[in-house]
Amino acid sequence: AEKKLIEKGPGYAQWAKRHNLKQVSKSFLFLRDQKIRGLSHLSSLVEEKTKARDELLVSIKTSEARLAEIATLKKHIINYSKTRSTYEEYRKAGYSKKFFEAHREEITLHKAAKQAFDELGVKKIPKVKDLNEEYAELLSSKKTAYAEYRKLRDEAQELLIAQSNIGSIYDFSDGKFRRQEEKEQKR
Repeated sequence: AEKKLIEKGPGYAQWAKRHNLKQVSKSFLFLRDQKIRGLSHLSSLVEEKTKARDELLVSIKTSEARLAEIATLKKHIINYSKTRSTYEEYRKAGYSKKFFEAHREEITLHKAAKQAFDELGVKKIPKVKDLNEEYAELLSSKKTAYAEYRKLRDEAQELLIAQSNIGSIYDFSDGKFRRQEEKEQKR
């Protein structure tokens, strides 16, 4: 950072100093407006907001995974029901190679659907209507959670910026806060 200050010249150094002071002033005003009474209170709020934000993100990702699973399951249920009669005829024909060649695509789709049910642990095939209802509920709750996530993300970001700006003024060591300037003067 010091190398950049030297390269850019004294004008840049003055601008950077003024900019940093403005950012710290904004942080103090933010803390005042939010009625944050100290660094420990700020730290606990940062921890609380980031934890809530991260939990919501996990919830959203879980919902997205289930939504994808439902979409796949619906596709396989539809394929299974469309090809069921053909597969039953194939079974009745004694798994004839000739019948298989004539209906390869349908039989392959049917087998793929059965395999997908086994992989998903589906014992009883659910109704598409029930899956559509679950999908709609999950989508709605995901949208709500995502709106809350964005709000918490922004709040956490503001708190983290304030914490960083305030932390740049103070140096915490040996359980006491010392001004950065005092520390630099002792050098």
